[in-house]
Amino acid sequence: MKTTKHIIGLQNGWVLLPNDNKPNGLAATIQYELMQAGYMLDEKAYNAVEYAPHDEAVCFHSEVIGYLRTMLGDTGNFRPFYEGFPQQVMELSHAELFINQLLHYWSNGAFEPDAWKGERPVAMEHPQYKMLHCGTTEDFEAIFTTLCAANQAHTDQSRATILWFVRNYPDVARLLPPQIPFKETLCMLAAEGMPVTLATATDVLRLAVYMSGGDISLPPIPSPEERKKAKYKTHTYKFKKFTRSERRMLIERLEQSTCDASEMALKAERWKRLGEILHIGDYARRYPRSVQAINSVRNDQARSWYAQVAAADSIKEKIDILSQRPGEYVRRLDLLLRQAGNESDRGVVIDTFAQLLPDVSSKVLYELYNHFLRRSDPDAVRPLQLKNRRTPIFLDALPPMNSTDIERLNTLIANELKRRYSTLPPMGRVYIDEKLRNIPVPLQMRGLNPTLKTLVRGTRVPLGNANAKVIRFYLHWIDKEYSEDLDLSATFVGEESIETISWATGLKNQCAVHSGDVRHRKGDCAEYIDVILDEARKTFRYVIITANNFERRPMNSIDAAFGYMEREHPEANRTWIPQTTANSFRFSSEAQGVHMVIFDLEQMQYIVLDTDSQSIPVAALDTPLMLRLIHLYTQTPALDMYTLLSWHATTRGTLVHTPDEADTILNYENFTTQYTECLKYKV
Repeated sequence: MKTTKHIIGLQNGWVLLPNDNKPNGLAATIQYELMQAGYMLDEKAYNAVEYAPHDEAVCFHSEVIGYLRTMLGDTGNFRPFYEGFPQQVMELSHAELFINQLLHYWSNGAFEPDAWKGERPVAMEHPQYKMLHCGTTEDFEAIFTTLCAANQAHTDQSRATILWFVRNYPDVARLLPPQIPFKETLCMLAAEGMPVTLATATDVLRLAVYMSGGDISLPPIPSPEERKKAKYKTHTYKFKKFTRSERRMLIERLEQSTCDASEMALKAERWKRLGEILHIGDYARRYPRSVQAINSVRNDQARSWYAQVAAADSIKEKIDILSQRPGEYVRRLDLLLRQAGNESDRGVVIDTFAQLLPDVSSKVLYELYNHFLRRSDPDAVRPLQLKNRRTPIFLDALPPMNSTDIERLNTLIANELKRRYSTLPPMGRVYIDEKLRNIPVPLQMRGLNPTLKTLVRGTRVPLGNANAKVIRFYLHWIDKEYSEDLDLSATFVGEESIETISWATGLKNQCAVHSGDVRHRKGDCAEYIDVILDEARKTFRYVIITANNFERRPMNSIDAAFGYMEREHPEANRTWIPQTTANSFRFSSEAQGVHMVIFDLEQMQYIVLDTDSQSIPVAALDTPLMLRLIHLYTQTPALDMYTLLSWHATTRGTLVHTPDEADTILNYENFTTQYTECLKYKV
């Protein structure tokens, strides 16, 4: 999907248009089409569109409406199996539904049920329009600066935004922040010719991998057997044949870096291959440090720093070695505390940690604080999110840590973060919305599917329409060759029971209605599930919605969209009304199935999930993972945005309890348009 200035503005809730001082007559039309997609221009934004140059307004319309239609899944006439859904499904018996589905499968998608003879009444829905405001050049430029200053992995959408600025915005180098702490962002900017410095040998390796079309995060290289199985994977693990000028640039960057052979030994096989591709021997005189380092790796002479740590015999020796690299020390802090034999040794570990704190990145401190929040719980979930996976690995619970140590550690971390905040501009009197407790501090955004509203996994979003009787989940896709079979399912979880609505388990019960399984039907296909809120709440606490590709192909191999609508009158009007959509996704996941969202039926809140399923897309449920995800995202404590913002408020100003008293108002809504608003405070 092409990224443009107008789309970047839309993603951040802004309209950015020049003023022509005369009306173009297009604003009303654009407003109407935006409203059909669930968006609305406020008064200032409406006037900005009305008084924009005609060609610019036309361009805005084409790009923004096209983007919204694609993201929402509004690019065709998407038809479910039962076009009279939900009434038609409710009118048929379970036997009739089962027989119709069999006939559809036996005919390889050719059979369709008799046309529904009923009529849909007309009723008033009350969509929750997303307001677009009039942005400024400063607002727009701050997007790039904020993304580059973030010390964490970004979504694909955010990386596309960075690349758009670099390739299209005039004099973009002046917008770079003083520091670019996240290595992947730094190396991507270097590859695009930005004036940034690569400090370490690994930075240079990232640059070479990115220039070759590989994954800049440097995940482990899969075995040949694994690569053969993953035939849909898009990343390459081979270096391209660099031009002479590119080879010289890479070696010069390496020469100017730490050029540490012990660091290069961690990625020895990659460096051996890169040394061959760079023809490193041709540069022995000009770049002696680089040649010597690569040759030592080639000859297996380099010993990694981690090998020294592993060889340490005593806790004191480990502390001495690890303290040479503060980031590594704090990553092993929990292990060191468990290995410490007595209270005195634990005290030394914590005292050393306190001394190293100023040299540890904020990213690591946030992760560490979040980790220790869970360490007093003997049954705490320990999720590990690897770079190249969209599903966490769940590790065994650790013995609970001493609560006194936890309190001391997190106090040290919080005080260090507050010290850093104190160097930022004052905020005056600050009001913080209590609902910001529902937004976790973003720690890992890599790999999320593109979405209209990009939110942190675990974010709780209240039901937007309090009068909604049904949440209608949808899956739209285009089958071009009678060969696709996507499935939408809902799994209801209660204290004593688990029940599923899907193609394999039945299309209706007292809690939900499914529109029928569409398989190998050429054209625009759709599946819907209505979750009947009042009925579902009587028996269940949560419902998890999952999209699967039954053909065992990746979800991103097909043109598909997922979303959910809040409907007051599910039996009335059209089946799919885009302006009632609360959020929607396109698929970038290479998995065969994705758990998209949890809905908390008691709190009436969506919980952002977007996690790959671990089961093959058949009748068998991914129940163990579902239950772990529920536990992880609904019960495990996490560092939330309210806590982080309160640290800012008490350090840079005064916390007040009502908006009327405040100079700075931090509303929940401002942080749920794009996760980048959270990044402004995660420094």
